Amino acid sequence: MNADKIFIDTNVLIYAFTSDEPDKQEITIKLIENCQPVVSTQVLREFSNVLLKKGNVSNETIKETISEITAITSVVDEDVSLILHAIDINARYKFSFYDSLIVVSALNSQCQVLLSEDMQDGQIIEGSLRIVSPFRGMRR
Repeated sequence: MNADKIFIDTNVLIYAFTSDEPDKQEITIKLIENCQPVVSTQVLREFSNVLLKKGNVSNETIKETISEITAITSVVDEDVSLILHAIDINARYKFSFYDSLIVVSALNSQCQVLLSEDMQDGQIIEGSLRIVSPFRGMRR
């Protein structure tokens, strides 16, 4: 997954910036370092929410982490056209609306890979986007 544009879902991004699961953190960091990572404003919102819920991460640390993420990624800002496309993806693939919005953000960014551990590993969306679980084969 060299210098390809790869969309990083929230659940994967969290591993890169938390130390709760060091094996997953190491895998995620290597992946991010070896691609052109893409996230969306939705991913940044969800990421912030997870850290805020943890309770032991200061607001200042969360803001610094968001700044660090945006310095190393391209960020997709969801607009009305993406929302409308997400509704179509929801109807066609039966993802939740928010997963559908992640998918269309990846498609809109011309990513060929979406890293997620919450969606079906190997599924191809609209003939061009492959969902990949970076942790397949790991014990849970």
